[in-house]
Amino acid sequence: MKKFTFRRSTAFWTILLVSVFCLAVVLMAGPAQALPLLWLNPTNPVTSVGNVVDVDIQLDDVTDVYGAEVALSFNPTFVKVIGAQLTPGTCPQPNFVPSNTADNTAGTINYAATQLSPTAACNGGVVATITFECIAEGVSPVTFGDTLISDPNGTPIAHGTQNGTVECQQVAIDIRGSVALQSWPDPSGVAVTLYDSNDVVVDGPFFVGPDGAFLLHANNEEEIYHVVAEYDRYLSAEATVITVEPGFVVNLGLVTLRAGDINGDGVINILDLTAVAGNFNKTSPQIWEWGP
Repeated sequence: MKKFTFRRSTAFWTILLVSVFCLAVVLMAGPAQALPLLWLNPTNPVTSVGNVVDVDIQLDDVTDVYGAEVALSFNPTFVKVIGAQLTPGTCPQPNFVPSNTADNTAGTINYAATQLSPTAACNGGVVATITFECIAEGVSPVTFGDTLISDPNGTPIAHGTQNGTVECQQVAIDIRGSVALQSWPDPSGVAVTLYDSNDVVVDGPFFVGPDGAFLLHANNEEEIYHVVAEYDRYLSAEATVITVEPGFVVNLGLVTLRAGDINGDGVINILDLTAVAGNFNKTSPQIWEWGP
């Protein structure tokens, strides 16, 4: 009987040893570390023209931060920065802020801050907050330019950036009015809510102040809306608004909520009158009787 002998070439053993070595190096190195990231939070907010939105410049996956310098650009056709400045964040602590400007003509933002001794280095967080106001319908890119992150020794920390946008939608419907309470001078706390034709909340509830005025917005996706004003122990009031075209504005005027719905069932009847009559001529405060 013949015997067969299998022989491995030198090349085979070399490849095998190299493969095992590479695998060992990978296992010893552990999982790859995430690169620190400067990003915008929220990344793509959407709001209506005339409204404001806060966007944080967020720094994550980082340690030992002592200073930061950030440049961004935006489209001043659609948004502007309220106050032409940013609100300093917590990483780095704004012990010294050599630059904090927003140019609403050029559409540029420049912010720089550093901590001072003995403040301890930070490990990520909000660098600063931008408060944008939507001034026209459209989408503004918010794009990082030159950025620097520093450790306490002035050594730059490598990092990445993630851009964002701010979308401004035109408010198609503007509904305003005011409410009052029967026999009570201050309507503060009356809730006014805007519903679509399926009774889904579109805006609100808006709680009026002492003047009773309210302002609600909708986006013209529906043709019929309902405005409801409510207050405890008063009958609610409802108005139906039929939209005509984008930019539609309606003033509902003044509505006075009727007092007397003691049990809150939406009708003033003998049940409410009985509850009140049973307490006729009684005064406040009533005696709070208690005991062990």
